Amino acid sequence: MNPFDRLDNAALPTVFRILDAARSHLAGTADREACRARRLAERARGGRAGRDGPAEPGAEGSPALLDVVGVAPGGVVDRGARVLVLGLVALIVVSAAAAMLQSVDRDRPSRATAPADVPAASPPAGQPVAPTVTIGPGANDSVAEYLGASRQNLASLTAAAPAADLYAVASLTAPVTPDEMLGVLGAYRAVQVFFTAGVGGEVEQATVRDPVTDVHAAFASAATQAQARAAAEAGAGEAGANDRDRLAAQQLRAGCACLFAAVVRAPAGRLSQLAADPRVRVVDPAPPGAGPPGVRFLPLSPDRR
Repeated sequence: MNPFDRLDNAALPTVFRILDAARSHLAGTADREACRARRLAERARGGRAGRDGPAEPGAEGSPALLDVVGVAPGGVVDRGARVLVLGLVALIVVSAAAAMLQSVDRDRPSRATAPADVPAASPPAGQPVAPTVTIGPGANDSVAEYLGASRQNLASLTAAAPAADLYAVASLTAPVTPDEMLGVLGAYRAVQVFFTAGVGGEVEQATVRDPVTDVHAAFASAATQAQARAAAEAGAGEAGANDRDRLAAQQLRAGCACLFAAVVRAPAGRLSQLAADPRVRVVDPAPPGAGPPGVRFLPLSPDRR
């Protein structure tokens, strides 16, 4: 509640009480003075009747009007009539003011409770941001159509603003080792990598800052998880799953050729140069100004044809 609303809440009830009291007092005064004016008018008529006889037809002034306002023939307004007129005027003014204030007081809460236009609240600190844009092929998309659309999109963005920084997912022609990935993307800022190990293994992803240290750390973490799954599957008698996960753990620890895509950031012109590398299958850019974590990147796996 703002200061003016608090002032209204404190002052308006008192003002209403004062106005009601004043209106009641003025109404009583007006009634008393009206009675007094009528008595004076009656005495004046009685006196004139005694001195001049009956009033002649067509005499100036209306008797009904003279009775109300207390005007004697000749235009003299007595004290009672003046008080009556002033009292009626004051009563009208006070009533109008009270009505306007009551209308303002009725309207004010609706304005006070109306929701204000506020900026959309941002997620609390530490809470993950849900992606709102997906870049990459859909599960049922035609690979040929996806490749054509991605290449055309990158060409259009490069022609419009070759120096504009963009995020893009670069899918490779074939899986590579961490060292080979560095040879392909070493001149670019990689922020995320995708890899898979074992036969039909799950696609893993990792956020990276250092393209060497962070990738090796991601491989080691994935190997530990695969080894733990293999042990659990062996205890449950799931021989096939156990063999797959044990193989994945061994490959990851050996630094396998398991990396097949990465999310990079670079000017549109340089992304077009990357797309021309024969080791790169496609570079699919995000819209200008969009990037992690508001964008979900999906790579094109090498075995999808």
